[in-house]
Amino acid sequence: MIGRNWFEVFVPPDQATVREMFYSSIKAGKMPVQVQNDILTRAGERRFISWTNVMVHDDDGAISGVMSIGEDITERNKAYNTLAMYQEKLRGLAAELSLAEERERRRLAAELHDQIGQSLTFAKIKADSLKNLVREEGAAALGDVTTLIDRAIQDTRSLIYQISSPILYELGLEASLEWLAEHFETEHGLRIAFYDDGAGKPLSDEVKVTLFQVVRELLINVAKHARADRVSLAVRRRRNQIVISVADDGDGFELSQVVGDVRGRRGFGLFNIRQRLELLGGELDIASLPGRGTTATVVAPLDSDPGR
Repeated sequence: MIGRNWFEVFVPPDQATVREMFYSSIKAGKMPVQVQNDILTRAGERRFISWTNVMVHDDDGAISGVMSIGEDITERNKAYNTLAMYQEKLRGLAAELSLAEERERRRLAAELHDQIGQSLTFAKIKADSLKNLVREEGAAALGDVTTLIDRAIQDTRSLIYQISSPILYELGLEASLEWLAEHFETEHGLRIAFYDDGAGKPLSDEVKVTLFQVVRELLINVAKHARADRVSLAVRRRRNQIVISVADDGDGFELSQVVGDVRGRRGFGLFNIRQRLELLGGELDIASLPGRGTTATVVAPLDSDPGR
């Protein structure tokens, strides 16, 4: 090695470019501390090297050379590439699973509507028609029955919208989230302020479905655990992303304790939400302090090809 030219020992495939960068950096006295490049061994094998460089100066302060430590990271890069490939496959499987789940939800919602919903409606019509044929005491009891049937019809409709909201496909995510906010106001007594910036937000079906279910899960957490009075649900576009925030004025919590405890209902719920979003290229951020409420921010990619 001593006395030999570096470029004769470690041969970069693109030698001219690397050589020019090397000598120009020495001349300028600003050699990059970290550099990565591939080399060819004498056997013709391509390896990837990560270099750590330090300029060496003589007693007068003039540059006398460069000390470089090279680490062969070829296998590490292969492992990273393999991991990235598996992650991409996992994202694809997660998207397929999400769509399969949604198809099953839509099927169940359709059956609830077509069978149970219609049967309840016909039962109410029959009960109403019997009121004129029974005595006063019986009419009162029959009125109670029709009231119960009305309640069952409303519960069935609410269940249909929660399982698979028709609004999600007919009017889009923003309208379905606004309906969800109204539903939680009615069912749980929360005061929810809904905001949409009005910007276009093209979303693939799997992302749209996942975001609806994620926001629903976050609102369930608020209703069950937060003891909140007011909730803000905001939907915005940020460049090529959709950003949804759910903020409450409830009890809040110590984030490390809850998120780290996947055995607890809330901890596992947040862990599950984060995993589902990450598989679709999104993320979840939680900000909370005891007594200061909680803000959950959901970010997901917009559809790059909305016309497909």
